[in-house]
Amino acid sequence: MKNKFSILLIAFMGLASLSYSQSGNADKKIGINWSGFVKADFMYDTRQVVNAREGHFNILPTSVNMVNGEDINDQANFNILAIQSRLKGAITGPDFFGMKTSGVIEAAFFGNSDGSTGEFRLRHAFVKLSNENLEILMGQYWHPMFVTAVFPGVYSFNTGVPFQPFSRNPQLRITTKGTVKFIGVLFTERDFKTRGASVSQSGIPQVHAQLQFGKATETLGGVGFNLKNSRPQLGEDNLTSTAFIGYFRTKLGDATWKAEVTYGQNMTDVLQVGGFGLANGDYVNNNTLSIWTEFQGDFSETMEWGLFGGYTKNDGFGEAINYVNGFLGSGVECAFRISPRIGWKSGNLKIGVEGEFTNAQYGSIDGNGDINTTGVDAVNNFRLLTTAIYKF
Repeated sequence: MKNKFSILLIAFMGLASLSYSQSGNADKKIGINWSGFVKADFMYDTRQVVNAREGHFNILPTSVNMVNGEDINDQANFNILAIQSRLKGAITGPDFFGMKTSGVIEAAFFGNSDGSTGEFRLRHAFVKLSNENLEILMGQYWHPMFVTAVFPGVYSFNTGVPFQPFSRNPQLRITTKGTVKFIGVLFTERDFKTRGASVSQSGIPQVHAQLQFGKATETLGGVGFNLKNSRPQLGEDNLTSTAFIGYFRTKLGDATWKAEVTYGQNMTDVLQVGGFGLANGDYVNNNTLSIWTEFQGDFSETMEWGLFGGYTKNDGFGEAINYVNGFLGSGVECAFRISPRIGWKSGNLKIGVEGEFTNAQYGSIDGNGDINTTGVDAVNNFRLLTTAIYKF
């Protein structure tokens, strides 16, 4: 790992050197601007949680697990981690047949799995072409249902999961410019994949179409449609899944109000509860509704605040099933979260405190494909997070 990291740093320095050595040639000017941040998180949970990376990425409180008359998941946990720290290189260069060119390479120390926590891993890597009417992006970037103009500003690294769709995907994205934008995306899965199925083996990329209206500095809204074909097993038919998204943000005096709703099928690739199952020899989708809203603003130049709320509902299968597969949050009928935060900022440093109360109602799948919660108590977790973020 140390050798790989050393090679990566040498490559970065070589690229930076190239930018300086060619900066005097107007026809071949290449530049790179380095940025990023160091982030330290102190986390206390009142209950064990469904998570990733040593509890850093908090998703839901775990279900009840009774052993000798005691719920062993009803135990507190404390951790300190700095693995969210990241490095970004924004690259500019000569035009391509009259279109402006740029690129981004961004990586963090989050690792690609729990076993690789702390290792350097790719986040974003893309090339962008643009002119006055059009923008073309090729490479790895946010899933189109993670709208960069409308997403929760929480301090937690979960960024509102499982209420906010969350994924990064290799893609080809075309975006028109203006107050009304069309966004069309063809993409595949990599770090975040549909559980229990393969999208690459289906032979068809995911497709997304979105219309976006307005300006992020004033009022902005949008609607989108997603189509996914996955194959649970080689030699079997594809499972087609659809999803819809609607969102907006606007200014309310000195504050900003954001809201988003998604409704979709088999959305584990964007870290939503649900999955798919088998009914009479055919694979069927599970349906999930998720909504969230957030208010945020500044008390002063040095003090900010925010309040996030989210709700998700497992809408079942709509028919009797034989068994389930690829589930995230297995048995979760619904969940909600309330998360207030406050932060102090000066110069490049911000120190913030956030409380995150999450309630999850577990149950079992009935013969009709719905989740039965009769006799099952909901579980809660309260996470207290203190974070320090130093940007450069």
